[in-house]
Amino acid sequence: MWIILLMLLAGTSAALADEVAVRINGQALSLSEIDAPSRPKIVRLHEALVDQAIRTLDRLIDRYLQASSPATKSHSSKPITDEAIRALRSSRTEDFEGPFAPIETTRNPAAAQPAIRHYLEQKALETVETEARRHLREGHAIKILLPEGRDLEQPLPPGRTVALVDDIPIPAGALEQAAALRLYRLRKEIYLERQRNIETAIENRLLNEEARRRSVTKEDLLAKIMQDAIISEEELNAFIKAESAADRPVSDAKRARQYLAFRKAYTRRMALIERRRASARIDILLKEPSPPRLPMSEANAPVLGAQDGLRLVIYTNYRCTPCRITHREIDRLLAADRKVRVIFRDFIPVYDPVASEAARLSRCADRLGAFQRMRNELLTRDPPAFGEVWYKDDSLPLLAGRLGIDPAALIQCLSSTEIGEAIARDTAQARDFGFEEAPSYVAQGIPLSGMQSAESLTRILHQRMPWDQQHPVKRGVLPH
Repeated sequence: MWIILLMLLAGTSAALADEVAVRINGQALSLSEIDAPSRPKIVRLHEALVDQAIRTLDRLIDRYLQASSPATKSHSSKPITDEAIRALRSSRTEDFEGPFAPIETTRNPAAAQPAIRHYLEQKALETVETEARRHLREGHAIKILLPEGRDLEQPLPPGRTVALVDDIPIPAGALEQAAALRLYRLRKEIYLERQRNIETAIENRLLNEEARRRSVTKEDLLAKIMQDAIISEEELNAFIKAESAADRPVSDAKRARQYLAFRKAYTRRMALIERRRASARIDILLKEPSPPRLPMSEANAPVLGAQDGLRLVIYTNYRCTPCRITHREIDRLLAADRKVRVIFRDFIPVYDPVASEAARLSRCADRLGAFQRMRNELLTRDPPAFGEVWYKDDSLPLLAGRLGIDPAALIQCLSSTEIGEAIARDTAQARDFGFEEAPSYVAQGIPLSGMQSAESLTRILHQRMPWDQQHPVKRGVLPH
């Protein structure tokens, strides 16, 4: 195997740097000028774009090689022994018993044993996968053909080749789709940084114009604004009285006067800028990156709501507090909007047997026709402590009776490897999309994270946005 990383510098970066970002009364400021105040941060973001593109291409290349290579023997790591668990715990006592250790492990030391085993299993699996990946790439010629970071600020042309595997191309369209959310976040951060710099540049330009109009320097103009911000005794006393009434007593009148003077000067400065802005011609040419449109699938997932409604996929679990609040907001959404179809997918970002058990229960109940009843059960109970269970084995028949399903079928489903694999696929999909924690959503293709109210979800689901057309990957190139 050999790999070549080529950063293609075709002169486009220089052109982008000279691109006009804003015109203020006919005077142009280029992107390079706008970037100057935060050059180190912009450079770091460009590097992050390249790093993300390379990591995504590595994933795409591995998937192609796995799909095109003859079936190989699966490798597994050695079982984790109790001795290995004890050794790790004794070597990191502070993590499990110190003042900053999780309360679950200090109250119930035995609860940490499965977590340590899982951690060691994951580390061993990473080693095995690294070695398998090395074997997978042996004998293949791989070239990474990426432009430099500045050229990744905008989506690349879909048909552009960004990598070659044995002369088979990976098109930019596959890269953009596989890393859509992660690339968008970095591009949006660059955009917001430039937007802040543009506002500062506009203010400085308008203040300079006002200073020239008054035949003074900008520094003298600002000093005059500060000098004129005199605080009278009446203003100071009124502020002190108001703060005391709000149960915020003022202990230092001198500092309060300085604060009020600064606030008054700032208000006057902004009022002056707004007056100048009202008579100025300002054309901001900076383009905000378009949000990604993520794929939506409801295969093998519980679904509630309209048969053919606006679709909302939620990635969540039944243990985290924001997730449980989100589930209640989903209930409100479904009650208020009969045009919405909600697809429930599991997202267990870290080792969490409590969340995993609940995911198994909800999935099995869905297979047996009792998803909503099981969901209500989970949401009306407090999640058990780490190391404990939602339902003990002897209580499962009673649970099945309340749900109106066959106890034997429920118990058999809960022990099936297929259910665990489905939960793992959902979590892997959420991570592949770029989500880092639950709850996360895809609302009509729009990615969202964190708690969302029923009202905000309704607004997003019903809004119409001019999405760019998604370009399918052409036949004959690498699958993604």
